[in-house]
Amino acid sequence: MYVNLYPNKELKKTKQILLWAGILMFCGGLSALIGEFIAREEIRWTWMAGALVVSAIGLLGFAVGAGYVQLKDAYFSMTPERIAYRLTLYGAEQTIYWDTIDSIQATEQALIFDLKDSRQLVMRLGHIQSPEIANHVSVSIQLAAIQQQVEVNQVPVSAQRVSG
Repeated sequence: MYVNLYPNKELKKTKQILLWAGILMFCGGLSALIGEFIAREEIRWTWMAGALVVSAIGLLGFAVGAGYVQLKDAYFSMTPERIAYRLTLYGAEQTIYWDTIDSIQATEQALIFDLKDSRQLVMRLGHIQSPEIANHVSVSIQLAAIQQQVEVNQVPVSAQRVSG
């Protein structure tokens, strides 16, 4: 199962916002930088550094919005061996193998994976753009966990039955 979590329409809208915000920040930082060199008799180095930072952030926003810097796909993927996901366009990819999961705690806001090595991984469902897709991902993981003999919401594996 593979789900693209950031629809193409939303991605275009985000890129357009980044493009225009980047242009405005770059121009604003550049004008502040020019103002420091031309209008002032003595250069304020901290103001100049701030103007450079604003210009650099604006240039980065422009590059992302114009497509020169590629954003990563936000997705959810589940197979009988593993769960893999990246919930945001700039976030890290997470991969969890079913045989490393001890139990899962499911809430409306998150899925908490208790791993066999005593670590926890939290999948924040609020990072998913669509509440319907977030609910679908959550329910799919819970059903797959039952099938994989993983405890869900403190219900022992022996009490879980999927009738076929």
